[in-house]
Amino acid sequence: MKKLTVLAFGVFLFGALCAQQSFTVPEVTPDQEKEILYNHVVAYFAAGLTFAKTQDVSVEEYGKYIGEQFKVFWDPEAGFAFFVNQIMFILKGVNPYSEMKIVEQNDKMIRFQMANLGLIFKQGPMYGITYDEFITCSGALISTIAEHMNVSFKQKVDNDGLYIVTLKAR
Repeated sequence: MKKLTVLAFGVFLFGALCAQQSFTVPEVTPDQEKEILYNHVVAYFAAGLTFAKTQDVSVEEYGKYIGEQFKVFWDPEAGFAFFVNQIMFILKGVNPYSEMKIVEQNDKMIRFQMANLGLIFKQGPMYGITYDEFITCSGALISTIAEHMNVSFKQKVDNDGLYIVTLKAR
C-alpha cells in the first residue's frame, strides 16, 4: 500500500512539475507596437464614448469634455505652427494606415486630407460607435483645443471618404 501511495504521489508530482509553463516576455516588432498602441487608443476612446452615450451625454458634448480635459496641456503661446504640427502628428497616429497629404498651406492656414481614416469602420460600428460619431466626437475635441490655441478648426468628410481638415490662425 505504501508503494502504491508513493507511486501515485510521484506520478502526480511529475505531472505537476511537467505541466508548469515558463513565461517569457513577448518580443514585438515596431509595426506590432504601433498596431497595439493604435488598437488601445481607439478602444479606449470608443469605450469612453459608448459609456457617455449610455449616460445620455451627446457625442459632441463628450468630445468637448475630453477637449476641456486636454487643453490644459496646450500652451497658446506656443503658436499656430506648434498647434498644426501637433494636431497633424496626433491625427496621423489615430490610424497608422491613413494617408495624410497637405493640400494647401501658408503662414496662417493649412488644409490637409487623410484617406483611410475610417478604415476600421468599414464593416460597421466598432465598440458601439459609428464612424460619424467618431468624427463628430473627434471634431468637438479638436475644436475645443483649437479655440484655446486661438486657431479656427473645420473638418469634413467628402463624398470620396477623405477626411479634410482646415486650420487657420486667428
